Amino acid sequence: MKIDKSIPVPPGNGNGITGRYAETARQMEIGDSVGGLNEKDKLALMNALKNAYQKKEFVALDPHRRREFKVMNKVHRYMTQDDKTYRVWRVDVPTKYAEFKIKQIQDYHMQKTGNKR
Repeated sequence: MKIDKSIPVPPGNGNGITGRYAETARQMEIGDSVGGLNEKDKLALMNALKNAYQKKEFVALDPHRRREFKVMNKVHRYMTQDDKTYRVWRVDVPTKYAEFKIKQIQDYHMQKTGNKR
């Protein structure tokens, strides 16, 4: 096997997000939306938003089960419009797991210090 040296790496977009909607997702702020999307484009934009903004936590529920990711925030909402196209919004809403985790941290802090943060 021959190893090639000094071959330039093609430029990326800086954060590992690729795809047609990656730049659109990066430019969207919370509350922004994109409309007039078909089913395929809706899914592509939602995936780009997940890749760009979704936070996950690696969790082992018990030592004998495999570990899994728990999603900490929802980053998109969509609706079907009257003309059968879709509109996708960027949001940032904590999941029930995130709310549970925050309460767990607050309870732990309360036990240790006697103060709420």
